[in-house]
Parts: sequence; structure tokens; C-alpha cells
Amino acid sequence: MELIYLGTAAAEGIPGMFCQCSFCQTVRKIGGKEYRFRSGALIDGELMIDFSPDINIAAQKAQVDLSKVKNIIFTHSHHDHLNANDLKNRGEGYCYFDGQNYEKLHTYGNRTVQNVITTALKGNFDRYAVDFTYINRFMPMQIGAYTVTALPVVHGSEDSYIYLIENGKKRMLYAHDTGIMTDEVFDFLKGKRCDLVSLDCTMGYQSTEKGHMGFPANIKVKQRLLKNATADEKTVFVCHHFSHNGLRSPNGELTYDKFSEMIAPHGFIMSYDGMRVEI
Repeated sequence: MELIYLGTAAAEGIPGMFCQCSFCQTVRKIGGKEYRFRSGALIDGELMIDFSPDINIAAQKAQVDLSKVKNIIFTHSHHDHLNANDLKNRGEGYCYFDGQNYEKLHTYGNRTVQNVITTALKGNFDRYAVDFTYINRFMPMQIGAYTVTALPVVHGSEDSYIYLIENGKKRMLYAHDTGIMTDEVFDFLKGKRCDLVSLDCTMGYQSTEKGHMGFPANIKVKQRLLKNATADEKTVFVCHHFSHNGLRSPNGELTYDKFSEMIAPHGFIMSYDGMRVEI
């Protein structure tokens, strides 16, 4: 199973387009891995997690063919994770069907996600070869080659999800946008060993635990997952989904190299746009 991080920033991207903070100014000077698109990921080229406003340029940068994507699972409806208007680019006149029956793009998520997509497409799902399926929390669902389980988290006013994703051989936990998960979620995950755990780290060095996490909260989650046998010494732990607000610390700018150095002793790696992880 291969996970590609297509975008690794929070809602404003990095640098924030209008921001003049010290970190964003540093990013503009350094470039490279410091530049971050809005959040999204792709598994094995076919199962996408979220669909950001940056998805087209992010896919081009990562040399990903979006026409091959078969399914999109949405964590929630916030605009940096769900850019529903771009789904209209699947319509005739916007893309070429090569004279064949156009395979539908299957989308999945909560009721708010459904409403946003329905509004954007004006209910014309067939015109854009898109459909939608509601995902029930804690109920494993077969999506292509993967068993996907939506786990509820507290993030905003809607039913936001993180995802447990399995293909029969490998298992990953993709946990964005979320604070420290509830006891109910930890109990569900108990004994389900993951090969990869990707954790929200929006607030960087800060000790945030609700809505989003900072790295101190990531450490707490890892300790609990290890205790629950949801992870072990071979599990790959990734910090992902960053805001410039959490990388502008009192001790200086937490660039990729500096943040990576800080988290490495705890067994974490820092995501960057285009990073590929094979498990």
C-alpha cells in the first residue's frame, strides 16, 4: 500500500497567501519542502482522501493522474478538504471521455459533505459521472480494494471522520482533522495493529488537544495506541496537516529540518507535499 501526501497544510496553506508572519516570510525565502498545499492524500493511485482547492496543481507536482482516481472519501466538509465545484470539471466539455462509457467517481462522507456536493452539482450527478454514498460510523465498508471504517471525531459542528483503511495485508489510520480521539475510538482500535498512523499536527509545537493537535498531543496518542496494541515498534508515525501558526515558535521558525529533528527522537517523521510512504 502506497500513501502519497498531495498537500500537507491547513486551510490557509503555507505560506498563507496574505500572511506576513515571520514563518511565512521565511518560507518564501527558502521554498522547497516549506511550501505546502492544502491537505489531501492518495492511496495506490485510486483511493483519494479529501479533495482540496489545490488538488490539480498538487497532483501535477506529484505526477499523479487524477483521471485514474476511482473513489474519494471525505473527512468533513470544510473548504480546504472539499472543493466540490471542481467536480464539475468531470462534465462533458470540460474533459474528454474517449468515446467510452465514463466510469463514475464514487464519493463518500457525512450528510454535510453530501449536501455540499449536491449543491455544487445542482443535483446533476449523472451529468458529471459522480455518485455519493453515506458512510456510517464504526461500520466497515468495502470501497474498491479497501475496507474503510469511518471513526467519529470532534471537529466543528458536523460529523467529522478519521479513517481506518485496510487492504487485507496492510492497515493504516489516517487521523485528520482531529484532536485527541475519544475513548470510544481508542477502544474500537484496540488490537487492530496499524502499519502507518498519520496524525493531525496542525498546531505544531503547541499543546493543543481539541479540534486539532500539536505535537505534544501526537505523543500522547502514540503512547495510547502502543498500549492498545494498535501500533508497535514497526509502525510508521507521521505528523501531517500543518498551520504556519504552529511552526512559528518562540524559539524560532520550525522549518522542515528543525521540526523533523525535534520529532525524530519520538519516532515520528514530518510529512511534506509529494511524500510517498510505502507500507
